[in-house]
This record gives sequence, structure tokens and C-alpha cells, in this order.
Amino acid sequence: KKKKKKKKKKPTNAEDAVERKLREKNKAEKAKAAADKALEEKIKAKQAAASGVVSSLFASNEDEKVEEGMSVSDEIEGSGYRVGSNSQPSGRSGDGGANRARGGGDVRNRPPAAPGGAELDPLRAAEEARKANVKKVNPKFADLHETGQWGGLSKWEKYGLCLLALGAIGAAIGLGIKFSGGEEVAGPTPFPTREPTASPSVSPTPVPTDSEYRGETGLELMMTASPKLTLRVQTPEELVGAKSNPNSTPQEIAAEFVMFDDELQIPAQDPRFIERYALAVFYYSNGGCSGDWITTTNWMRKAQDHCGNWYGVTCDLQGRVTELAMGENYITGKIPIEFGQFQELSTLDLSNNRMGGTIPPEALAMSSLFTLRLMNNDFSGEFPFVELIQKAPLLNNLWIQENSKLKGEITEAYCGLFTVTLDCANYQPQPTYVSSDSTQTTFEARCIQEAGKSPSEYTCNADLGIPVTRPPTPTPANEQGYCGTPAAS
Repeated sequence: KKKKKKKKKKPTNAEDAVERKLREKNKAEKAKAAADKALEEKIKAKQAAASGVVSSLFASNEDEKVEEGMSVSDEIEGSGYRVGSNSQPSGRSGDGGANRARGGGDVRNRPPAAPGGAELDPLRAAEEARKANVKKVNPKFADLHETGQWGGLSKWEKYGLCLLALGAIGAAIGLGIKFSGGEEVAGPTPFPTREPTASPSVSPTPVPTDSEYRGETGLELMMTASPKLTLRVQTPEELVGAKSNPNSTPQEIAAEFVMFDDELQIPAQDPRFIERYALAVFYYSNGGCSGDWITTTNWMRKAQDHCGNWYGVTCDLQGRVTELAMGENYITGKIPIEFGQFQELSTLDLSNNRMGGTIPPEALAMSSLFTLRLMNNDFSGEFPFVELIQKAPLLNNLWIQENSKLKGEITEAYCGLFTVTLDCANYQPQPTYVSSDSTQTTFEARCIQEAGKSPSEYTCNADLGIPVTRPPTPTPANEQGYCGTPAAS
């Protein structure tokens, strides 16, 4: 029987052809991989042998080869190898570049072979070294290290961290309170800087009470307002009983009243304190205490405020004296120097009284003075024109006529006042008229010439004042004792 030969089936379709080609391709790749592996083993063995030869030749004959113009590659080529190229060993072909290190490069630049003859790829070796140097991270903090977020902590561990943070905050707050407002703990002094004295040289000054402060401060203010007080007293206690002493001055009696007898007990730092003292001095030194005044309504009442209650005294809403209207009240004596304490006084009217003596500039040093009425008195000496306009720049009305013994020289500073009335014969330049048929006085003419302005009303008075007499109405006897004797000037 004839054997029938099996005929190969022809691909019936495209899928069978593709499958067959894939099987052939896989078979070829396996064969190639086996050949490459065998070739690689042969190359490694030859490279290991050649590295020893190259190193010895290079170390011993390097200088000699440079002089002769020979290269290291030629020397190795004489032994059957070519270094520095992709050529195969001489006399052979198809070995695939035995003198090339894996990854390229000359054999002279190759890293040393690994133990056992196996060569390491430089890139792979560097990667392995980097991995070996990486510090191991605690798995509890791995997520924090890689992503910046906590992870891998249990519930109790998180509670512990929170308690630790709260404890640190509490400790910080406690330390802040201790060192800012708590007791200061002073460290011990290792040794004294100097030997302590047996007893302090100056005893500590006790803190004054309210009454002591009022007495000391009040006496200092009154002594400043009345220099004469410095001749008689040095402490507030020395004022006690002044009104019963026939040798007391009006200032001492007034100081005793304000300091001890006055039921209002105004604090010394209150401006009303020194103003009440000035009014009391005026009462004791200018006839109020002796019964000369025609009207003394409510003056020196211990429980009454002087504002709006004492006759002729007007105050503003702050209790500061703004007007003293005592005209035609039979006031005697000099203008008290203590009037200079009325810094809010705008109107001072002492006209038509029996006052006399010189006018002290300090008595009229009132910064708010607007109207001054001193006519029909018995003042004498030089009128302080210069000092008055300097200390009272707001002055706008001045009446000083009918004081036959008063004289002085009026300056151009008074050219801007609204009203000025003087005696014709006592002041220079005399306020006489320029001519018999003129209404302009010599002073007005000079003001227009030198200052460009003149007072709106400038009167030259030629009449003599009419002496003021006291009516026969009896005055109640002084119940407070002595009125005081003015101190020697």
C-alpha cells in the first residue's frame, strides 16, 4: 500500500497565517536570546583576562608609549584585541565588541569588576548605592514624610499629641502670668556692694493725707500770691487763731478762713481756692471787716459759695470770677496785690469809692481784663500804662479820671482802645485839643500819625471828683474778731 503523504494544510484564512508567524517569531527570539547569553558569557571571560593585561601594560609602559607615539589601543591590538572601538578581536568576527564595556565606553574607564568576575552596570550600581543610603522612615510617619499629612496614627496616639500640645500652651500661659504680674522672685545677692550704714541718713518721707496735702499746697499758693505772708508763717498750723490776734495781717486772717473755717473746703488745686482767698483778703484789708462797706451781703459766709451769693461777685459756669462790681460801696484802702489771681476777670469796677495809694502793676495783671473803672477815687503816683497793656492785652475800656494825684504817660499801645478817659492836667501827652475849634485831641492826632488809628472815645476830663461819703446806716459789729493790720511794705 502506498503511503499517502500528508499535505500541509494551506492557511484557510488570515488568522491562521498570523498565528503561525507569531509562533515563528517567538521561536526566533528565544534562539537569539540564547545566542546573546552565550556570547555575553564569552565576552565577560575575555574581558576579565584582558583587564589584567591592559592594567599591567598601561602602568609600566605609559611614558614610553607616549614618547614613541604609540597608543594603548595599538599595544592591546598586538595581543589580539582592539581597545576603544566596536571592532571584534583580530582574526575573529561576529563576537560583538569584546573590548566595550556594557553601556559603552573604553575599558580603561570601566568600573572594577564585581566579585566573581561579573561586571556591574554603572547606572545600576549608582541606583543601588542611592537606595542603600536612603534612611528608613518610621512607618508611623511615612505618610507625613511623603504627602505632608498625618496617617497611620491610632486614635489614642492622636489624643496624646493633643494633650501634649495643650499642656505646652498652659505652661506658657502660666509662665507669662508669673513673670508679668505675679511676684518677682529676686535672686540672692552674692555679696553687698558696700557696707550698710548703721542708720539711714534721711528718714523716709511719709505719704501726706488729703488734709495735709491741701494744707501744704494751699499755703504755698497763698504765699506766692501774697509775699507778705512769708514774713509771718511757715506752716499751716501757724494760721490757727489769726483772727483772734490783734497783730495778724489781713492775709493771715483770710488764709485761716479759707484753710480752716470755710465749710466749703475747696481743694487747693482748684482755681476757685486761690480766688476765694483773694476775695477774703479784699474783704479784710479794704473795709469790709471794719464795717466801712455800704453793702456786705453774704460776704464771708462759711457755707455759701461766693459765686452769685457774695455781693458784687459774678462767676462763669466753671465757678471762676468774671466780674467784681463794687462801685459806690465806700471801699477803702489800696488795690490788693492778690487781685492778680483773677485770670478770668473781665470787668473790675472800683469807681466812686474812697480807695487810694499807688496802683501795683501786679494787682492789674489779669489776662482777661476787658473793662477797668477806677474813676473818682484818691489814687496817687504813676499809673502803670506799660505794665497794664502787657499783662492785660484784651483791655478795651479804661476810665481813670477824677484821680487828681494820679499821673503818667500814655503810650501808642492805647490807640486801639474803644474808650479812654483821663484827667486833662495829669497825663503826658496832655489830652488837650489840637486847637480851640477842633474836636481832636493831641493824643488822637499822634495816634493817627504814628499808629494810623485812635480810640473811638477819648475824653479829656477837667472836672474834679466828688468825694464819696458813707451813709449814716449803722453797720453790724464784726463778730469774727480782728480785721487785721496790714503788714509793713
